[in-house]
Amino acid sequence: MRRFMAAAAAAATLMACVGANAQAVDQKKFNVVGTWNFLTNWKVLEVPFWEKELPAASGGKLSGNLKSVTELNLKGTEVLRLLKSGVYDFAAALPIYVDDGAAIVEAVDIAGVARTFKMSRDIIDAWMPEMQKVMRERHGAMVLGTFTWPEQNFYCRGDIKSVEDLKGKKVRVQGASQADLVKGFGGSAVTIPFGEVVPALEKGVVDCGITGTMPAYKAKWHEVTDTLFRLPVGFTASVWVVNIRTWDKLSSATQELIKKEMAKLSDKSWKTVEEETEEGVACTTGTGTVKCSAGTPGKLKLVKPSTADLAARDKVLNDVVLPAWAARCGAECAKKWNDMIGSKYELMAKAK
Repeated sequence: MRRFMAAAAAAATLMACVGANAQAVDQKKFNVVGTWNFLTNWKVLEVPFWEKELPAASGGKLSGNLKSVTELNLKGTEVLRLLKSGVYDFAAALPIYVDDGAAIVEAVDIAGVARTFKMSRDIIDAWMPEMQKVMRERHGAMVLGTFTWPEQNFYCRGDIKSVEDLKGKKVRVQGASQADLVKGFGGSAVTIPFGEVVPALEKGVVDCGITGTMPAYKAKWHEVTDTLFRLPVGFTASVWVVNIRTWDKLSSATQELIKKEMAKLSDKSWKTVEEETEEGVACTTGTGTVKCSAGTPGKLKLVKPSTADLAARDKVLNDVVLPAWAARCGAECAKKWNDMIGSKYELMAKAK
């Protein structure tokens, strides 16, 4: 009898603690700006998280009033400004769209550095303390999670057989280091918002564009280009950030719950997008062993880089891209990157 009563008392104490923790979670609906509403990140990851997963984990107390950048017609560079001003509580932010402190944040996705999804995630995790400083001091924000996009490749009008064929081409790029890479190949870098790339390709304003394999398909790049030159240039590693004023007003129980759920979202994001990369190739080219579940496959010619192409990319990375980034970031910043990341992968960023 004594054992039964002791067990009952222990169970009651446990239930009381659970109840107290549940009560300690704030009732809050956050204003959230996500990514593009026609891409996988939005449909498979962001919408379920803010509308189902976080509410379920919090007993219905936490949710998000989620809007996409497509719906809001926002430029990427506007997102952090609106977050800092308090218009949004949470935001999905791409480092390539950071203005203030751009070179420091750019360090997580320097074009040509990361060769695998694991390497990309290891880099962003290693550089996280530096990113947190920039986000807090310059943007009034804090990073809570990371996510990525499919492997970034070249989609071009006409026939592209090697890096040599990129010479003289006008290429749409996402950021400064991609621009340096294209210039190193002898091309001209052009910056155009993602939503405006298809008409630019169609009209010949640009000859090629760099983007992820599945985003290229869903944005219909395969309808206005002829060749997928699969020379990987990165993964556009990105972050989920929260307005620091919003964060500081939350109870510790709420903060811990959000951190836990964001960690789950990060893991799910990296796994989902890595799995999607090969399907994106299948969807734009109609080739490979993976089936395109997103619609009717395109018919782009798939060109895989030769050993010489990969060597050319590495040479441009070391001779052009890394020195240019080091000059933008400064000697102290570059030294930190070399110590924390470069040394691990036998890379050296030093301004010329």
